[in-house]
Amino acid sequence: MLLTVENLCLTYDKKTIFNNASFRVLPNEKIGVVGNNGVGKTTLIKILCGSLLADSGTICFDKSIRVGYLDQYMNIDGNLSIDSYLKRAFIALYKKEEEMNEMLDALTNETDFAKIDRYVRITSQIREELERSDFYAIDSKIGRIVSGLGIVKYGLNTMIKQLSGGQKVKVILAKLLLEEPDLLILDEPTNFLDTVHVEWLVKYLKDYKGNFIIVSHNQEFLNDVVNVVMELEFGKITKYKGNYQQYLQKKMLADADYEKKYLSQQREIKELKNYIEKNKVKTSTARQAQSRMKKLEKIDVLEKPKSNDIYLNLAFNYQPIASDRLLTVNNLEIGYDKSLLPPISFEIRSGVKLAITGFNGIGKTTLLRTLIGELKPIDGNFHFVDNAKIAYFEQEHHFDNPNLTPLEEIQSIYPKMDNGSIRSRLARCGIIGNIAISPIKNLSGGEQSKVKLCKIMLQKANILILDEPTNHLDKLAKEGLLEALKKYSGTVIFVSHESDFVNKLATKIYNIEDLLIN
Repeated sequence: MLLTVENLCLTYDKKTIFNNASFRVLPNEKIGVVGNNGVGKTTLIKILCGSLLADSGTICFDKSIRVGYLDQYMNIDGNLSIDSYLKRAFIALYKKEEEMNEMLDALTNETDFAKIDRYVRITSQIREELERSDFYAIDSKIGRIVSGLGIVKYGLNTMIKQLSGGQKVKVILAKLLLEEPDLLILDEPTNFLDTVHVEWLVKYLKDYKGNFIIVSHNQEFLNDVVNVVMELEFGKITKYKGNYQQYLQKKMLADADYEKKYLSQQREIKELKNYIEKNKVKTSTARQAQSRMKKLEKIDVLEKPKSNDIYLNLAFNYQPIASDRLLTVNNLEIGYDKSLLPPISFEIRSGVKLAITGFNGIGKTTLLRTLIGELKPIDGNFHFVDNAKIAYFEQEHHFDNPNLTPLEEIQSIYPKMDNGSIRSRLARCGIIGNIAISPIKNLSGGEQSKVKLCKIMLQKANILILDEPTNHLDKLAKEGLLEALKKYSGTVIFVSHESDFVNKLATKIYNIEDLLIN
């Protein structure tokens, strides 16, 4: 048994996250964790990794295994180069090499034969250990990982502080894969990967010798890599053997079977109650009525089937605009210290749903940040029509004050809105009940995204600029967002790594990679 979790309980902000939840991780299990936004997927990962304490319950790892955790929000030394940071995965081996080299240096001046014999023996043992650990192939290992994840394009000598949030996550993931832990724990590993690099990660995980637990809303990805699905629902954890597709089939059958049993029991209860009510006062049937009452009391009543499904009812506030040509881009060069790409030129007309595509790290986010005025162009220019109103969704979860609740966050922007109106708008975005009055910092990634969508929904805009809006969102939330954007009368400029979302929404696609070919 690699991991045993028993009777896990956690409640915060009056919301029950886990209620005596239990599960085990067995050898050779490749586990995908699923559930709607806010059910506790990331919370479970934090508990397993020790960064969050449960109210009660036990968590027991096999003492012989090494556990590795992908933390998308961890702080890393920005003054390290990518190469230096990745080599920290092998720090124990580098210390062994240093120890060996010190002994070899000491040997040059040593005259005591006993010490010479001891140094030779120890250095020989260390060298054998380094060879067994493929120490002399470290550069090759790093090369394979950084190439597969698309990090090589950043340059291994690039300082961590120069990377975007998404790029940092990829580097953190690379280091974790290089460490090759016995149990790999990943929270949304595909969020910042484009299609090519997701495909590489799929192949890597298929060949991975250890176990892993992965939280992901990418159903296709899970279907390719897992052999067990662990569902979080109503405070419980249920395991299903098989990939994601097999889980859906088993889940559907289990739900249908439960509903059948529930309805059958309800009919039985109704019949018993009706008989008792009609016959309890009749002398001739009172005994039979008493018998049926005892039978009724012994029934273990099934709970009514519940649904965790939260449907989004989004509608973005369109401000009409007279001009047809909304944006003109002329020989625009984007970047920080130097231009990332050849000059960019294009036009966008009213009502267009433009997807900006290209491999991860090519400059899609940089382009969007330039268009909204956060970054200055290196050269060239762009022009929005004078009465353009822009609403921007940034891919990273940033709030000026994460201690505010969603209700307070909206109030701070729209002080004239009453609580009822704000709660109504939040509810349309899936922020309901106690979630609306919980600090934003305590919300899941999906719930934080929904708060951001609510803020955008309240803005009057004729241009929506969205950077990876589906990150952290569950299936229902993605469907709700897609439907709302399709109905939106204005222009949408967006970046998404999800090809299905792009194909369903985009009326025009601008592939930045074409600039590198021409």
